[in-house]
Amino acid sequence: MVANRLRDLWDRFEARVRREPGLVGAWALVVAFGLFVLIHGKDVSWDVRNYHWYNPYALLTGRRGFDVAVAQHATYYNPMIDVPVYAGAQVMPAWLVGLLLGLVQGLNALLLYLLTTRALDARIAQSIRSWIGMGIAAAGLLGGMTLQLGGVLSQDLTVSLFVLGALVVLMRAEAATAGAKDDLFRVGAAGVLGGIAIGLKLTMMPFAFGLAAGVAVLSAPWQERWKRIAALGAGGLIGAIIFGGSWALVLWRETGNPIFPYFNDVFGSPLLLSASYRDTRFLPSGMLEAWIYPFLFSVDGTRVADAPFRDVKIMIVYILAPIALALWSMRRAAGDRVFSDQSVRLLFAFSAVSYVVWLNIFAIYRYVVTLELAAPLLIAMAIDFVPTTLRYRRYATAVVLTLSVFALGWSSAIDPRPAWGTRFIAVDVPTLEHPDQSMVLMAGTEPSSYVIPSFPPQVPFLRIDSWLDTPQSHTRFGNRMRMRVAAHRGPLFAIFADWERARVLAAFAEYGLAIEPAQCSKIVSNAGPPLNWCPLTRRALA
Repeated sequence: MVANRLRDLWDRFEARVRREPGLVGAWALVVAFGLFVLIHGKDVSWDVRNYHWYNPYALLTGRRGFDVAVAQHATYYNPMIDVPVYAGAQVMPAWLVGLLLGLVQGLNALLLYLLTTRALDARIAQSIRSWIGMGIAAAGLLGGMTLQLGGVLSQDLTVSLFVLGALVVLMRAEAATAGAKDDLFRVGAAGVLGGIAIGLKLTMMPFAFGLAAGVAVLSAPWQERWKRIAALGAGGLIGAIIFGGSWALVLWRETGNPIFPYFNDVFGSPLLLSASYRDTRFLPSGMLEAWIYPFLFSVDGTRVADAPFRDVKIMIVYILAPIALALWSMRRAAGDRVFSDQSVRLLFAFSAVSYVVWLNIFAIYRYVVTLELAAPLLIAMAIDFVPTTLRYRRYATAVVLTLSVFALGWSSAIDPRPAWGTRFIAVDVPTLEHPDQSMVLMAGTEPSSYVIPSFPPQVPFLRIDSWLDTPQSHTRFGNRMRMRVAAHRGPLFAIFADWERARVLAAFAEYGLAIEPAQCSKIVSNAGPPLNWCPLTRRALA
């Protein structure tokens, strides 16, 4: 009985492989990406040391309000997406956590495969669709920023799964079934996936506009289109509320700003200044620069990222897509196109609107890595409009994608990847004689909250000086910390980086505190440079 069952499963597997040989290749890409992450090394970048390690710890141990601003702005990010890695690292060796993370991120290749095979015209033989899907998936996974983000705990390559998944679901939306119950359920499910991405990471917001635009241009009577948009919006709201709504509510109640501290000039939390608090370093400086931005960041990746990288695929789409749309509108496009009109409408509108919103709000490239992943498919769709034979269009697509892959480059010079070791993060903390009576103050902008989970849990940590707030600002937020420090009667200690010593000493002086240099020591870890650990003494304020 068991032998017959196993034989039946094997026969079905063989039939599936013969029918879709590229699917095996897509799964191989998933495994290859996991191994790439394993070989590439562990992510202990600035963001990991600042909040990706601390935030899930704080959520799981209920430290919100007990510690204050220890990860600067990022203290108030939704920590849910960081919980799986942190929890896994408590029970598994670091290398296994990295491998599993790489495999999860590698699933982007499988979704690109599904997206491509569904976008191709149904008249194309399934085996051919399968091979094309694998090729597109490989080109998508071989991206400058994609490889740079492999195994990175920022999870940009994890939330991209939900956006690509939404597109895969929407690719089944047909004009003939628009407005039907099954059709609206499918569109609503796509909305849920998009909402999950946004709930977990607010930087995915541009894709909400992109998905709405993609649904709006799908062929259907306008009455049915509005139904689809409503279903998408309802699904998106459900997904966002489940995975981000509770956190937004907590921030709203505690600070008066559901995305604290960002856009505080809009929400008006009384705790901080009336400012946006967002990173505007990478935004284009004017209209002209905005128009040519894909050319600029394709040559110099530091225009849109902290670490240098190179990927030209979005620039190629930026060139080819308008040409394809012009040919389409003038009815001079190839008549034997292999991609369906619905798929072209969906992906072109989605990509264009997402890109424009991203460019105006963030212009930080890793937030839009989903478009880098999808760019090979968009390139293939654009070339498919060129009025020449199908054979030449295939050759042209293969050449362009191959050259774009050879042009990629990335660097981890800013945040080198150390070997995995046994423990993901290990910290040698100083011994505290009275941890239940002690308080630790942080100052400066160097990330240091990653050491907190290694300390006794009864020790509170407050960052009195950072990019978020400074003692000189005299905000209500800072004054609350000032009163808490003044009321503390036990030992006080300081953590800070040596290169920020002058700034740190000035911040402590504002609190009437000074370090005892002779009693200072170092906190050593496997994640970052040593940090200073110093007792603090009270001095009379001038």
